[in-house]
Amino acid sequence: MSEKIRLAFCVHSHQPVGNYESVFERGARECYLPFLKILQEYPEIRVTLHYTGPLLEWFERHSPEFSEILAGLVARSQVELMGGGFYEPIMPVIPERDALEQIGCSRAYLKKRFGVEPRGMWCTERIWDPSLPKKLRAGDVVEYTLLDDSHFLSAGLCPEDVHGYYVTEREGYPLKVFPIDMNLRYMIPFKEPEEIIDYLLRLRGRGVKVATYGDDGEKFGMWPGTYKWVIEQGWLRRFFDAMLAVTDSIEIVPLSDAIDQCPPRGLVYLPTATYQEMMEWSLLAPQGRYYEELVKKARTEHDWDRKRAFLRGGMWDNFLSKYRESNLMHKKMLKVSSLVQEHGCDAGAQRHLFMGQCNCAYWHGLFGGIYVGALRHAVYENLLKAEEIVDRRRLAERSWVMEQADYDLDGHEEILLSGRRINCFISPRENASVFVLESKPTHYSLSNILMRNQEIYHKDVLNPQARKKKADGEPLSIHDIPRESTDEFKELLVYDTYRKNSFITHYLETPASVEKILKENRIDPSLIARLPFTLVSRTDGEGGVTLSFAAAQGALQVNKTYVYDASGSITVSHAVSPLNDNTWIILEWNLFTLSGDRPLVDGQAMEVDRGVYRARAVSIVDAVKGLEVVIESPSHWVVCVVPIECVSQSEQGFEKTFQGWSIYFMLQCRQDVPDVALTVREACPG
Repeated sequence: MSEKIRLAFCVHSHQPVGNYESVFERGARECYLPFLKILQEYPEIRVTLHYTGPLLEWFERHSPEFSEILAGLVARSQVELMGGGFYEPIMPVIPERDALEQIGCSRAYLKKRFGVEPRGMWCTERIWDPSLPKKLRAGDVVEYTLLDDSHFLSAGLCPEDVHGYYVTEREGYPLKVFPIDMNLRYMIPFKEPEEIIDYLLRLRGRGVKVATYGDDGEKFGMWPGTYKWVIEQGWLRRFFDAMLAVTDSIEIVPLSDAIDQCPPRGLVYLPTATYQEMMEWSLLAPQGRYYEELVKKARTEHDWDRKRAFLRGGMWDNFLSKYRESNLMHKKMLKVSSLVQEHGCDAGAQRHLFMGQCNCAYWHGLFGGIYVGALRHAVYENLLKAEEIVDRRRLAERSWVMEQADYDLDGHEEILLSGRRINCFISPRENASVFVLESKPTHYSLSNILMRNQEIYHKDVLNPQARKKKADGEPLSIHDIPRESTDEFKELLVYDTYRKNSFITHYLETPASVEKILKENRIDPSLIARLPFTLVSRTDGEGGVTLSFAAAQGALQVNKTYVYDASGSITVSHAVSPLNDNTWIILEWNLFTLSGDRPLVDGQAMEVDRGVYRARAVSIVDAVKGLEVVIESPSHWVVCVVPIECVSQSEQGFEKTFQGWSIYFMLQCRQDVPDVALTVREACPG
C-alpha cells in the first residue's frame, strides 16, 4: 500500500488598505467568520492560514469574535499562522529595510496577539525574484514560502516533479519553497469533493507525498456565487467530511507539518515569475491579446501541462511601465521611504509608509486594482501623512525645497517643488506641465488620475464572447463569469493621446470642437501637447519661486511662467507668438477627486456631468476630506468640464470607473493670454 498523500493546505486572506468598509463587513459576514466557525467544528482538520495586517487590524476593531475563534484554533494546534509583509507589499520592489521591517511587524503582531512565531511567509501575489532569499535573509527570518507550480516549470522541472517542496537560495541564504498545484487551485472550491479526492488519489498512485493548495480565502464566500455554494449549500462541510472519510489515504496538514514529516526534494533555482494569470495581465494590450490566443490554443492540446512552462507572459514589474500612474505611486513610495530613513522619523511615519506599500492599487488584472480611485487615494494619503511627519524636520527652517531629478526614472529630469502645504512637480519635456500636485494638510493627491489605456479585455467590450456555463449548481470561477457589454461601455473606449497632466497648454489655429471635447475628453489634434520646454530662468522669493520655460516649434514660440507659492497657490502665465484672429489657447487640468460631486462653475453647481460655460472660475470640493481646489482667472474663458471615465473589469464584470475631472479653459487670443491660478485650500469637512 502506498504511503498516504499529504494535502498541505494554505488559505490566504487579504483586503487592501483603503478598501470600502462595506467590503470588510461583507467579508466578515459571508466569508472569514463562516470559514473559521465551520473549521472549528472539525478539530481533525489542520491547516495553515494567513491574514494580512489590514484584515487583522479591522477584526481587532470591529469583530472580537473572529480573533477569539482564531486564537482558540491556534491554541489547539489546529491552525498554523503564516506571516509575511504586514501590509501586503510586493517584496521585490520595496527597499530591503522596509521588507524586513514589514515581516518583523507581522511576526511581532502574531506573537503578541496569538502567542506564535510564524515559520512561513506568504509571498504577496506569489511574485518571486531570485534575490528574495538574501533580501529577506531567509532561514533566520523566514523558513518557507509557497509559489505557483508555474515558477518551477519555468525553472525546467517536469510537471510530475512539481510536488513536495524544494530548497532555493541566494548567496547562501536558504529558503524552503512549496509549489502550489494549479489544478487544485482551480478545483477548490469549484468542484465536488469527490473529484478533488480522485485527483489526489491519482497523485498518490504516482508516488506523490505532498500536494500543495494555496489560494485566496475570498474564494470561500466572497467571490460571486461562492457564499451560496461554499457556506449555504455546504460545500466546505462536504469537503471536510469527505477528507475525513479517506484519512487512510489523504491527510490535510499545515505546511510546517509537511516540512517536519517529509524531506525536501532537492535544490531549485526559480526565475522571476508570478502566477500565470498575472503574467498575462502585465502585458501591454497588443501582445497580451496575442499571448491570450496562444494560451487558448495550447490549452486544447494534450501537452498543455508541459507547454505552459514556456508560455510565461510578462512580469509584475511591467505594471510600472504599463501604467504610468503605478510608476508614479511607486516612485513616491521610494522617495518617502528614503526621507523616513534619512530623517530618522518615528514609528508613526514608518507605519504610514508601510500602509502606502500595500500592493493592490499598483496593478490591475481581473479585479479593479489601480482603477479603484479609493485604493490609489489610500496609498497617497498614507505616503503624504508620512511625508508630513518628515517635513517637521526637513522643512523646520524653510518653507519649501526645490530639486531637479529624474523622479520617475524615465531618463529625463523633472523639477520638484515641495512645501509644507503643496507639492508641485513639473515635467519640462511634457509641455512644462504639472504631473504631481499634492495637498499636504489634507493628504490628497490631486494628480492621482488614471489615463485611459487600452486593455487586453477591451476587445470583449466591443465583441462580447460567450463564457462557460456550469451545471449542478457549481459556481463559475471568476475567470469564466460572463461579462456583458453595453453601448455606453463601447462609447467610453477612447484612449488618451497625450499624458493627462495639469497646466497643459494647447495651441490651435482653428477653433476646437466643444462637442468633441465633451464626448472624447481630449484635444485632438493638439499642436503642442507633447512639445518639450526648457527651463530658462528661476527667481527665488521668501515664500516660493518663479520658474520660466520656453519652447519653439517652427514660427511658434511659447514662454510659460509659473509662480509657485508654498502657501497653496500656483499661477501660470503665457507669452505666445504668433497670436492672431485664428489662434485659440486652451489650458487643461486633470484633477482627481474621491468625491463624485460635480464641480462648481462660478460658484454654481453643474446640473449635468458634462458642460460648457462662459466663466472665470471652477471649484472642486471634497467635503468629506475637507479639500477645495479653485482654478480662476481675472478674465472670462469658455470653460468645458468633463468627467474622466474608464472601462475596467472586476469579478462582477465590466464597469465604468470615475477617475476625476478634466477642466478646459479655452480662449480665442488676439493679444495677451490671461493668467490663471490654481489654489488648494482646506474646506470645512461636511
